[in-house]
Amino acid sequence: MGHTEEMKAMIRNEVQSISNLEERVVFKQLMEGVFLTLYETNETMYQELEQRVMDELAYDVNRYLIRTGIIERQYMDRSHHLMFPIDESDLTEQIYKMSDIVEAIKENGRFCLMKIMVQCDYMQLQEIWRSSLRFNAVLDTGETKEIIVELRPNQSYLNGISHLYQLFVKNGIPWQTVNAPYLYKMADVVITDLPDNIKGNEKIKEIRIDFGRYSQYIRYDLIPIWNIERIKLDTIGFPVPCEDHKNYQHIISIRNYGEENAYLIDDNLEIQSISQRRNKIFAISGSDEPKKWDIYMIKNAEDNKLDFYTYPIMQNLRREDFTEKFQRKWNQSIKTKAELTRFISGFGLERYVKYQDCEIAEKFEGTPETYCMNSFIEDEIRDNRHLKKLILYFKPGAKDPWLIRDVASFIVSEIQRIYPEYECGGKLL
Repeated sequence: MGHTEEMKAMIRNEVQSISNLEERVVFKQLMEGVFLTLYETNETMYQELEQRVMDELAYDVNRYLIRTGIIERQYMDRSHHLMFPIDESDLTEQIYKMSDIVEAIKENGRFCLMKIMVQCDYMQLQEIWRSSLRFNAVLDTGETKEIIVELRPNQSYLNGISHLYQLFVKNGIPWQTVNAPYLYKMADVVITDLPDNIKGNEKIKEIRIDFGRYSQYIRYDLIPIWNIERIKLDTIGFPVPCEDHKNYQHIISIRNYGEENAYLIDDNLEIQSISQRRNKIFAISGSDEPKKWDIYMIKNAEDNKLDFYTYPIMQNLRREDFTEKFQRKWNQSIKTKAELTRFISGFGLERYVKYQDCEIAEKFEGTPETYCMNSFIEDEIRDNRHLKKLILYFKPGAKDPWLIRDVASFIVSEIQRIYPEYECGGKLL
């Protein structure tokens, strides 16, 4: 029996104990009209508060699942229900003007001609970056203009992941490494100098670049994508003052976008907390004015049967069993090799790399085979120079050999999060 039913039964007993009929009627009306109404109102408010606390405490590790991929420009559908470009400007095909190139080099010392993907293994890519990456190119303006271009690692997409991390922190959501191997293979083709005989008013007909022995790895017209859509939503009505008399609760409707999705607020205001209940977002902020919010909507829908991707979509999904959920709830760490094996297998990435074993060592031997996918997170407490090394050993899977070390890097980066007392690295057997 609930608290309300218990209270009603107690009142009925009290009513029955009053012998005077008129007094019984007055007492019953008083209880029903005032006391029970007040009690039910208080209980409803308490239940809403309890639910709000539970909503903020109950964290589904896969609710904020991030999918990443890369797609040919010709297949990019602007109305896609799930995947969106990481950089919206990629949807606009670049048209080169010689005057823009001349002005950019004059002001910034460089002009980015295009973004490309270098489709090769991580170790090969490191050799490319260590090489002198200057290539002959031709600007066809009716006349042949020979120029030199440079190949540089692209940072803009990784900056997008770094910004996403800041949003997770600002919104009070635990961070999970984003499995985004393609972003670490993106490069900028840059012009830093032009021949003296270029005036700036020439019309560019074609640009041809000779990448020499690296040509086999170069992929053009690819757009990095993820399952995040940027939207703007208004505060419903007026913000409600909080009990601290400093902050205000803003209510944002997501009725038209779907409560199955996850939402992050991107705003310069100091956000104290954010919670989602059904089709509304409740944001506590210092702003006392209704406003339009910048929202990152993380789509949790499934692909349509007709969706096609030449390159596989990667994700940081984890299949968790009861034991792992219980461990996370009580903040219990992974202590045994069996628990570590189960944790890694939860990512379901065996078709790329198969985890074999781990080893604790004083230092890493040889050339690093994996990299940190959370390099934007600064650790101001630990000194890695004095940490022991935790080496994870993998065997290659059967799928996409050029992605193997990147997928291993994702796993190592996740293990690094749960073992900050070690410096983690991976090796292929």
